[in-house]
Amino acid sequence: MKPYLIGIDAGNTSSKVVIFDTEGNIMALSSSKSSDRMKLKPRQKGFEEFDVDEFWNMVSGCIRMAIHDSGIDAADVAGIGITSFGNGVVFLDKNGWSIAPGCFSQDYRANDIIELYKREGTYEKINAIVHGTLFAGKPGPILRWYKEHERSVYDRIGSVLMFKDYLMYRLSGNFATNLNVFGGAFMVDMDTMEYSSNLMNLYGIPEMFNKLPTLYEHPEDIIGRVSAKAARQTGLKEGTPIAAGMMDILSSLVGSGATGDGIITAIAGSWCINETHSAKIIPNASSNMPYIHKNEYLNCSYTGASATNYEWFNQILGDKARVMAVYEQKNYYDVLNSLISKVKTDMDTPYFQPFVASPSIHVNARAGFSNINTHTAYEDICYAVVEGIAFIHKFHIDFLIQSGLPATLIRLTGGMSKSDAWIQIFADTLQLPVETIDCDETGAHGVAIVAGIGAGIYESYEDAFKKSVKLKKIVLPDPDNADLYKKRYNEWHRLNEYLLKYWS
Repeated sequence: MKPYLIGIDAGNTSSKVVIFDTEGNIMALSSSKSSDRMKLKPRQKGFEEFDVDEFWNMVSGCIRMAIHDSGIDAADVAGIGITSFGNGVVFLDKNGWSIAPGCFSQDYRANDIIELYKREGTYEKINAIVHGTLFAGKPGPILRWYKEHERSVYDRIGSVLMFKDYLMYRLSGNFATNLNVFGGAFMVDMDTMEYSSNLMNLYGIPEMFNKLPTLYEHPEDIIGRVSAKAARQTGLKEGTPIAAGMMDILSSLVGSGATGDGIITAIAGSWCINETHSAKIIPNASSNMPYIHKNEYLNCSYTGASATNYEWFNQILGDKARVMAVYEQKNYYDVLNSLISKVKTDMDTPYFQPFVASPSIHVNARAGFSNINTHTAYEDICYAVVEGIAFIHKFHIDFLIQSGLPATLIRLTGGMSKSDAWIQIFADTLQLPVETIDCDETGAHGVAIVAGIGAGIYESYEDAFKKSVKLKKIVLPDPDNADLYKKRYNEWHRLNEYLLKYWS
């Protein structure tokens, strides 16, 4: 019997179920577009919600389809790992039934709660306990919002879960989470690495302390096994072990094998994520969350939009490239990459502020173009969007470097890592070597790895990396472009500083 591993990567754009062999090869992939099937129309400004029950229907169907497409026997699945975006929240009643829509991490209904914490004098106290910077999409502020504005729902809450934890509950019947996810969601005291009644009191939600799920320390810990009911719904074999998993940003790092010193993982996906690990807390970091090893932290600097900006561009301004693709009989994205590569960048090239989504560098930040004149061409606009996304990654990576964290290599993952044009722009912007992975599903691969460790398929993380992570060639920065990109980045950064005053 050859063992296989399932990695589930549940996102706010799409959810994927991927079956891997132990060498990291993808045997089957089934996905469903989350934004189409489960995202709900905003009830009010700032609401980003999803249908909790449809979420399970969607993912359980993907599991069944992946098993079918792979042609493997479900009994050969040695373990299941699940990852998802951090933050947001799912809450169920005491019987495990959904009582309200789930919230995505981009939900910012609780901006008024953040201001309330600041007036109460609790905002900095919370940040000191969680060693991060609290924003409205975290579960604490969202739960306080329900307490203040929808008390009838709040009083019925029986369990508080994160996105992936809900899937673990539906598969196993257990209310469980792991330290990385709840620590990254600012629901754990990062000094004790445990739940804190003091923290719940500061959030103003002391009633929720006893509603928190069982907390597992390690991503590879087995939290339960597939129940008979879930086996009937998914095609999995009853009793298949389920690992605790982790947040998608750590899962992508693990799936890329990027645990070495001096490696910074940049995830150019829905969010602009930049992360590395160390034994220290970095003041003013977006998050210092629990890492895979004890006494180490995942040091993160991020904002709420990276490739989301590109998706917006494709929807609103992509028609010319689509027409060109049809006329030239080429792939749409190949046409865009060709256009981007043709741009002769100089100080006359437009700039793009890549803030189409929140949270960002300011609560009121918005995207925009500048430096446009009569000579600006369509390809210049295409290029500006890409460069702007590279610049916001540099903004965060510079923060990590200036905080004393070593950086000798960027390991780039996410949708944008598939484009040679993008990779070169990232390398030139950051003036660091950029390396990519020969796996398009690093998030799912990361949790497949921890499921493999938990099930005894791999001896350790190092053993799993050696057997299943395949690296592509390193792309080096062009030294001839260093001065130009430095000048353009400084100009872009200065524009943002002016805009901060406007946004305020």
